[in-house]
Amino acid sequence: MAERRACLWATNVLLLLLALAPPTAARAMEAKVFAIGDFVPSASGGCGGNDIGHWPDMVDEWYDEMDSEGHSKDGQYTNGNMTIQRFCDVDTLAGCNDSAFLDDADTAMIALHGSDSGDHWAGTMRAPWSGQCALDAGGTADNMFVGDLDLEFIHLSSCFSADDDNLGGIRNAMTDPVDGGHAHQWDGFHGIMWIGGRFDDDYEDFADDAHDVAMATAWVTNHYRNNSVDCEDYDPFNWFGTCQDQCPVAYSISSSESSALTRLNHERYNNVYSDPPGHGWYAYMYMEGCNSVGETTFNP
Repeated sequence: MAERRACLWATNVLLLLLALAPPTAARAMEAKVFAIGDFVPSASGGCGGNDIGHWPDMVDEWYDEMDSEGHSKDGQYTNGNMTIQRFCDVDTLAGCNDSAFLDDADTAMIALHGSDSGDHWAGTMRAPWSGQCALDAGGTADNMFVGDLDLEFIHLSSCFSADDDNLGGIRNAMTDPVDGGHAHQWDGFHGIMWIGGRFDDDYEDFADDAHDVAMATAWVTNHYRNNSVDCEDYDPFNWFGTCQDQCPVAYSISSSESSALTRLNHERYNNVYSDPPGHGWYAYMYMEGCNSVGETTFNP
């Protein structure tokens, strides 16, 4: 069962579904993809990380389906000079250029290694820039802030990108601290997520379904894997020595309890609301009892 919760700072309140707020007119969106499958060893001047060549192909399924749904392919960045410069905000770090890359999209998907860095997610870059190899986002992180330009929906095909203990701080990455402005939704994973050809359809189906049902519902239902049932199919090599779940999490923000939860329950690619007026409240959706590798059972 998918659970929906709304929170004021650290307080969790279980709520019923709320009435649909008026959306803006349906429009074509600009989509971008940022993916690393070929990481560069630290000894060669890179940021490290094991290569997973299929990762860019997997998220390309989302990108192609967005095109099929009438949206525009606005940039596909794979490997190359992937540094934090493409994701960080110039208001907080001189030389950053998210305005030409991440925040220039209406919707974007990021695929790269991730870790839980205290109170936030950290994504491994391919090369260092300004002395940094990690794209830090949320909590006390100080380089990624989106929403003051175009970005509305950000999807992270990355481990630990929506851990239960970091939920309160994700809204910081969705809010520009200087210019104001807010992104609408952040979708990620609690703990380890999976990569491989078996998951290609999940990304295509997510893009397709998110035009017919709430984007949050599409993310959680397409990416959830109950490995007590699916282990033979989805972890045939027993990579981590255990059959545990893949735990997707969808997350929205707004200035009120009702607005945050209504956005979570109703916003779609073809049903886009106006920008959130604030981020005092956040709402999230997950699969109850989901128990991922690298984390305890989801329990914010």
